[in-house]
Amino acid sequence: MPKKTSEKNNLNFINNEELKKTIEDSIDYIEIIFEQAKNNESALYKEETYRVIILYVVSIIEAILLYILETRKEKIDYTEYKYINEISPDFKHCELPNDKVVIAVQKKRKKEENSHIGFVELVKFMKEKDLITKELYQKILDINNIRNIFHFTKPRNKITCEIKAVDSAFKLLVEVIEVIPKIIKT
Repeated sequence: MPKKTSEKNNLNFINNEELKKTIEDSIDYIEIIFEQAKNNESALYKEETYRVIILYVVSIIEAILLYILETRKEKIDYTEYKYINEISPDFKHCELPNDKVVIAVQKKRKKEENSHIGFVELVKFMKEKDLITKELYQKILDINNIRNIFHFTKPRNKITCEIKAVDSAFKLLVEVIEVIPKIIKT
């Protein structure tokens, strides 16, 4: 591990003690399993441990970004469509002639705190509000893409989780933790 990620003082920006403790415990856990994996002879053990670490890192980043959203009292917009009606089947769209053409009322709404916010949607919102840089945005999406590949529902036969991916994940986590206090102050 390049730089110790569990510098607990770096999480002082989190006022929610339960969330802070959960993140600290998660960081401690991934550091423990990382050390155990380094000393294990089994390539499968190492790969699966590295996969778990990346899953945890993305979850920690997501929790931190959701905390930012809540702290700043920001809301994510979404588009709602009401009164959807199909136009005559004789009317065809030139690029999509086999699809239905509809008319609807479009309304912009704010997502409520308890509604589902997708991770990519959350990261994109942070970039659009200039809360994170384009570079950090891309790094987060890249590690999220690796995480998505490692879910059981996606084939993993073309990719393995190597120490390089874990190293990038740890560096990204440290970077996010260092950047977040500045975001809260803006």
